[in-house]
Amino acid sequence: MTKSIDWKEAWKESVDESSRVSTSSYWNSRAYDYAKMVDTSDCDHGRRILNVFLNQGIIHDDWNVLDIASGPGALTLPFAERVRNVMAIEPSHQMASCLMENARRQGLINIGVIPKTWQEVKVSDYENQFDMVTCCHALWQFPDLLEQVRRMETVSRGYCCLAHGVDVSERELKKSVGAPIEGRDQFITLFNYLNDEGIYPNVNIIPYSLMWPVDAAIASKERFVEKYRPLTDEDRAIIREYIARHTTDGIYKIAGRMGVLWWKVG
Repeated sequence: MTKSIDWKEAWKESVDESSRVSTSSYWNSRAYDYAKMVDTSDCDHGRRILNVFLNQGIIHDDWNVLDIASGPGALTLPFAERVRNVMAIEPSHQMASCLMENARRQGLINIGVIPKTWQEVKVSDYENQFDMVTCCHALWQFPDLLEQVRRMETVSRGYCCLAHGVDVSERELKKSVGAPIEGRDQFITLFNYLNDEGIYPNVNIIPYSLMWPVDAAIASKERFVEKYRPLTDEDRAIIREYIARHTTDGIYKIAGRMGVLWWKVG
């Protein structure tokens, strides 16, 4: 007899710890290195996600888009180049500052920021106001995923999009420093959880690259370890050795795949 999986519980278990420790103060400490990655990568994964919708012919220049957990703008900036307005949800004031500085440098004046977590936003204030609502690389903050997805649907009059890594990146490094490694594939869990709840999204699997200057790469991995425990000299040595082995011409690069789940609301 095949044992059925409770995908809702499986999702909650897989993100409980990361959602607990990934506070706004943590992301304030990560703003510099993350912004460097977005800039060095030229918003690679955001542009590739945008291209999914451009290829479908469903992006229009008069659209209003909401980007949840925008960070320094990996999705916000490419979308703002193609649509009327993008509103970013970003509780980290340092991340929001990096986003607006990036927008200024690119001459983009159609970006706004709501300085809250998505859970803090009163959705009745924004009902049916956006043509697309996105959340990328940030679903770990939602143990109560379905509730937050339904809230996304409330403020959308068009589409919703969730983007999540398909591969576990930097598994070797995480194992070496004793950091948590996801067990069951989170993307598969996410997809099955949505299906169980009657949401049947389109699926696109896209390749992408994340690139950091070496100093920013080291800082990002050190902050990641400190999210769980104090950093040691041994950790520092492991991180530097690992990054050195994966650096070319001063750039540390991660190549991966991302699953883009999207559907039309209603």
